[in-house]
This record gives sequence, C-alpha cells and structure tokens, in this order.
Amino acid sequence: MGELILMGVLLGLIPAMIASSKGRSFIGWWIYGALLFLIALVHSLIIREDPDVTEKRLLEKGLVKCPSCAEAIKPEAVVCKHCGRDIPAQTA
Repeated sequence: MGELILMGVLLGLIPAMIASSKGRSFIGWWIYGALLFLIALVHSLIIREDPDVTEKRLLEKGLVKCPSCAEAIKPEAVVCKHCGRDIPAQTA
C-alpha cells in the first residue's frame, strides 16, 4: 500500500512539472497527477500556455509592448510586426 502511494506521489510530479512550465499551478496539477496520472499527463501535454505567463516571460526577455496593439515587439523596432503601425521613437 505504501509503495502505491509513493508511486502516485512521484508520478504526479510529471504532469505537475509540464503544467507548471505552462504557467499553471504546480500543487494543483501535482494532486491531479497523483490521483489520475494518465488523464493528467495527457491534459498537461495538450493545454496551452497561460497567455499572462507568456507575456510576462517575453517582457522579462527585454521585449516591449506596441503602443497600438499591445503585442510584444523588440525595443529597436520601428514598425510593429503584428499591426504594421510605426513605433514612435523612444526617449531615454
């Protein structure tokens, strides 16, 4: 019985780590994975990354938001690749 619980706890780490890399709750996915491993594993593989987490990561990499469409662009950009509008010059 103890081995079964230990195996569930360890297997739950796999979907939890995958989902956590996509911006989801590690603890919630760990419990889900420990209880329903196969379903949680497939679910963690097909879920999309959280858009807020994606945006935060892009901004941490040094990208900035376009003032017109709010999509992430390089700070050196003069034209937004998403909306095609001219980017005003940044004043330092």
